[in-house]
Amino acid sequence: MTYILHPADTALEEAMQAAGRGDHAAVINAARRVIELDPQKLQAWWLWGMAALDSYLYQESETVMAEGMNRLPAAHPARVRFLAQRVRALTPLGRYAEACEAARQALAMGVEDAETLHLLATHLSRASREAEALPLLQRATALQPAAAAYWFSRGETEAFLGELDAAEASFEKAVALAPHMGAHLALARLKRWTPQNNHIERLLAASPGETALHQASHAYALFKEYDDIDDRANAWEWLQKGAEFAKAEPETPRNPAWSSRLESEIFAAWRTWFPANSFTNPATATRTGPRRIFIIGLPRSGTTLMERILAAHSQVQAPGELQAFPAAMKMVSNSQTQPLLDADMIATAAKTDPQAYADFYERETAYLDNGRPYMIDKLPNNTDYLGLIRLAFPDALFIHMRRNPLDSLFGAYKLHFAARWSFDQNDLADHYGYYRDLMDHWRACFGDDIIEVSLEALISDPESHIRRVLDACGLPFEAACLSPHKATGAVASASSSQVRKPINSEGVGVWRRYASGLLPLRARLQAMSVIDANGDTLS
Repeated sequence: MTYILHPADTALEEAMQAAGRGDHAAVINAARRVIELDPQKLQAWWLWGMAALDSYLYQESETVMAEGMNRLPAAHPARVRFLAQRVRALTPLGRYAEACEAARQALAMGVEDAETLHLLATHLSRASREAEALPLLQRATALQPAAAAYWFSRGETEAFLGELDAAEASFEKAVALAPHMGAHLALARLKRWTPQNNHIERLLAASPGETALHQASHAYALFKEYDDIDDRANAWEWLQKGAEFAKAEPETPRNPAWSSRLESEIFAAWRTWFPANSFTNPATATRTGPRRIFIIGLPRSGTTLMERILAAHSQVQAPGELQAFPAAMKMVSNSQTQPLLDADMIATAAKTDPQAYADFYERETAYLDNGRPYMIDKLPNNTDYLGLIRLAFPDALFIHMRRNPLDSLFGAYKLHFAARWSFDQNDLADHYGYYRDLMDHWRACFGDDIIEVSLEALISDPESHIRRVLDACGLPFEAACLSPHKATGAVASASSSQVRKPINSEGVGVWRRYASGLLPLRARLQAMSVIDANGDTLS
């Protein structure tokens, strides 16, 4: 007997075969044909949504997963699978409130497998919900105690929450189970190691594998531990290896392309479309949420310390490094390009009511609001959007952290940092020039509204500078702000362990340990009249 397949079944078979080959474009094309013929074929919605996710087509994936899920009965167990993948699509879009709601819906329906618990926890943590994520990771590691990746994620979340001993134990579990280079690097960063207590021999014996990501993590871990024991020659050698491996990592939306040309185009666009006269008549829209405090500066400039100082205040909430404004820029402009920011988005913003950006931002951060009258957004690279933020939030406060540029730039260089300008000394200098020029432009536009803070001055005389900042923010002095290491809450940044200690000068002048190796960067910065021949700040 000959069976004649329905055209929808034939197309579904094509989609499944393409999925087996990893041909995402073919999966999407075949799945679309299935759904045109028979929209009740739920497997086609699933295949389409997953292929779109794997192709970084997050908006398309979110729409497809939501549509597929809505075709299921309310109590159908497959709804959890669709919800979990929808969460994966929502967070890269900056739609964190919806992601959290979808995660909670999935959990309410019942999640019993470790993989889904881990997925939901990962994205809750990205949405600044680390305290909600940790119990899920504890359940995941209990269900699958041999999964190194779950122990690593658990350790990261424990570290963000300040549970450093628990984090160390979780990272140790991960490296005992597999050659997990991320866990090795996280362990190296967790604390300062000593000649008597370190992991150097274990790291040297470890096999990082062939991927640039794992090789880079391995090399940066060795740099950190050699640096801790003051073996600077070996430390510098491994740092150079780490930077070379990091340069070779493939570009993705989470590790996007970078070029000084792109930054030059962005700066020119801001200067063209947002000149000083754009800010002469600020809007007076009524604010509905808390007053915003944006803490900005170069990465590694002291932004996390300032956040912890303000987080200790009874009137301030500190949800962390929010990606809400970059997401607003992308979503409101309806940009389909890979860069997080480009000249076309800025041109679009100049023709768009700033309230549209404020509305997106407030909608996507409302779930974090705990009722205190001030809310911090500590994303250093909000410098890229500062003028538009000023127009969107006329009463926002801006605290600009400044640090010796060699300390800031070396601070980024020595990390396996999520910024492609941080792996090469010439790129570091180029990026600093962009940052300096952009901040000079914003100062020319509304400099009186920017609270400038020198990290070195803050460390040297904490109380007077903390009082000055609080006064500029309209906040009364509270003694708790002098002990930021005691502030509660998650710290999801590279400084998560350092800021658990009292204010100190450990990081002042740290670049001098590798002064000779940093000669190319020093020469560039000196030529830019940023530092003098001794490496001290000029401007």
